Amino acid sequence: MKLSSRSIILILFGLFQRDLIYAQDKNTVEMPIVFSIPTIALVDFAGSDKHISFIPGKGAEQIITPSTLDKTWINYSFIVEGKSTNSISVQISSGTLPAEIRIKLDVGEDVGAGAGTMGKPVGQITLSPYPREIITGIGNCYTGKGIQKGHQLIYSWEWMPPYDIDHSSIDKIEIAVIYTLTNSK
Repeated sequence: MKLSSRSIILILFGLFQRDLIYAQDKNTVEMPIVFSIPTIALVDFAGSDKHISFIPGKGAEQIITPSTLDKTWINYSFIVEGKSTNSISVQISSGTLPAEIRIKLDVGEDVGAGAGTMGKPVGQITLSPYPREIITGIGNCYTGKGIQKGHQLIYSWEWMPPYDIDHSSIDKIEIAVIYTLTNSK
């Protein structure tokens, strides 16, 4: 049987074409997808006695009174850049605090209703006109929103000696404290 050159070319073409089609099924391409999420910080307060206002460029201001005590919760969500962390600080921003009264703030541990790298409370602090960190090491996370979510803020009012209860009235004292977010790289 003699094959013509035309037949040989058609057979070879068919063989090569089959290999080409087969090769197309086996080739894969992997392309990495890179996207960037901007840094975001959201802070909210919950509770029955929160009296909060947000001041652009400064933070969140809360008016506290001797009845505020443990009725406020701080909730937050953060997206941080790389391995940086955030912290939250507090300071007295306005109001007249009598010399014989000291206000302490104790921040509770995160209650675990959210997910991510939650911040750690630094322990009890005494409020002053100077910023003091209250929660540090906050990474990418969210605490959830509302009471029993995030960290409970517990205020205590202490009377310093000499204290004369007959001449002191604390019922009308209102102190503004401001919460500020700071990024630590």
